Amino acid sequence: MAKINIKLNKQQQQMLVAGILLLGGFGTSYVALFWMPVSQKIAAAQKEIEEVDAKIEKATRQAARLPRLEQDLVQLNQQAVDAERRLPKKKSTTDILVTVTELADKNHIILLSFGTGGTAGKNVSFTELNYPITVKGSFHNIGKFLASIALEERIFNVSNVVYGAASDAGDMSVTFTLVSYQYKG
Repeated sequence: MAKINIKLNKQQQQMLVAGILLLGGFGTSYVALFWMPVSQKIAAAQKEIEEVDAKIEKATRQAARLPRLEQDLVQLNQQAVDAERRLPKKKSTTDILVTVTELADKNHIILLSFGTGGTAGKNVSFTELNYPITVKGSFHNIGKFLASIALEERIFNVSNVVYGAASDAGDMSVTFTLVSYQYKG
């Protein structure tokens, strides 16, 4: 390797030191006044971009769930309608009378009396509505009638069933309490 031997006079040495100091000062000023603020702005902008990207990704995931949520909402609304049919919020004595009359006609039963009884609020969620009923018909038709009441969409219960004596024609009268339920919510 060749050795380079450069001899500088005092003025050249001073100029070289001044140039190095000037270059160092300029480099320090450049880094402090330009590079650091710009790199901090770049880092802040990258962080903000990451946050916005995360929000966009979250919104995209939520938007992808929207059709499923809408489908679930439709199903829940249908379930609420079905539950309302089984356990209505309104007291509808006329609807119950129509239902009992139709079931009596289908099962060849004569509806002798339909009364409105009291209510009982044994449960926090629903109220029991009592309807004393007397019907007349054959033993089998009365059995079918009571079974058809149990199979109705609306929730009914039959209690206090009292069978009367059968007539010569084979008909008998039956008195019972029809219990219907009303949702308190």
